[in-house]
Amino acid sequence: MKHTLKKLENKNMQLTMELDKAEWDSLVEESYNKNKGKYRVEGFRKGKAPRKVIEKMYGFETFYEDAILSGFGKHYAEILAKDKSFEPIDSPELSVEKLDDTGITIVAEIPVKPEVKLGKYTGLKISVKPKDITDEDVENELKRVQVQNTRLVEKNGKVAKGDVANIDFKGSVDGEYFEGGTAEGFDLEIGSHSFIDNFEDQLVGLKAGDTKDVLVKFPDNYQAENLAGKDAKFECKVNAVKRKELPEINDAFASDVSEYENLADYKAHIKEHLQEHAVQDAKVQTENKIIDKIIENMEVEVPHVMIHRELDAMMQDMQYRLMYQGVTLEQYAQYMGKTVDELKHERHEDAEKSVKIRLALQELLKAEKIDVTDKEVDKHVEEIAKKANKTLAEYKKSLSEERLNYIRNEMLMNKLLDFLVENNK
Repeated sequence: MKHTLKKLENKNMQLTMELDKAEWDSLVEESYNKNKGKYRVEGFRKGKAPRKVIEKMYGFETFYEDAILSGFGKHYAEILAKDKSFEPIDSPELSVEKLDDTGITIVAEIPVKPEVKLGKYTGLKISVKPKDITDEDVENELKRVQVQNTRLVEKNGKVAKGDVANIDFKGSVDGEYFEGGTAEGFDLEIGSHSFIDNFEDQLVGLKAGDTKDVLVKFPDNYQAENLAGKDAKFECKVNAVKRKELPEINDAFASDVSEYENLADYKAHIKEHLQEHAVQDAKVQTENKIIDKIIENMEVEVPHVMIHRELDAMMQDMQYRLMYQGVTLEQYAQYMGKTVDELKHERHEDAEKSVKIRLALQELLKAEKIDVTDKEVDKHVEEIAKKANKTLAEYKKSLSEERLNYIRNEMLMNKLLDFLVENNK
């Protein structure tokens, strides 16, 4: 096998591969032996028809495509293992330049990782000052925890805005009960707008034990197509009326919600905790600003295939997150008044930026020779193991190769980001 490599004007690589007659004939024979069972030839048991008979019936080039892919794939892997001057980013596109009595010449156009020229990436003097935590911030956090610990207390009297009504309900459309429209003992906060239309408003004024038919209309873009735009009736019964009761913020409250015995110590802890978060947030903002500047300073032509692949990954991630909420990507797009293609188009710039960030970080790791040693990985994993009450050996045994690589890459990125922050203050 002979081969030559050439860079094309579009930045892709062209690989020309020449296979002599002996190798080509051998590849076609291998393809025949591998695939002959797929062809039916009258007068022969399946898989027993001679090659020439199959080729005469189905065409002389019947086994060529498989032979080309097999021969190219074998030598392509060998070339990539030896030649590290380029890095493929997608499958090569094959064409046959010549096929005659001397053998075959295959030409492949290979999309490759683009060349990245880093601009200035140190001495950028970028930093974000952490927010100073005030007494107001502490009070707001206290109120958040207070609301989080709200108690529901049954009350005598009518349902009012802000109350929680415990209800049974059974929904029907055109006299037929529909799936998912029935529940018992459901706590519904009045005014939360968690139910459609004015459902909650129609419960205002009812008392425990009261019943009422609540009449509503499903939105035209409702996720369940069989209910969209339909009038519905919900037979409701109020089991109990509850009001929200906020706990008083005092020493007892501090003791209930934290490990601290008094409010003063709890407030001090909150302030320290918020300040730590502010420092971490400032570090992340600093890292992002530095990376944005590095991308602005660098030169790279991002291949369309890399952007499209990133876009596909983004859309798949969105689809998975929506799936956990019981919504399809198509339903979400409809709710937003758009098509899936329009949603995808809107993310194009984000996808391109994401690819640029990845390319820049990879280039920075090479430029600064930043790496993570096995010893450093073991030390980090040992710290995780201690928290799980295991030895390093025990914990590493439970880790998959994929998980271990993830830990290593995470450490590598943290090391690089620390370097960038330290060198751009």
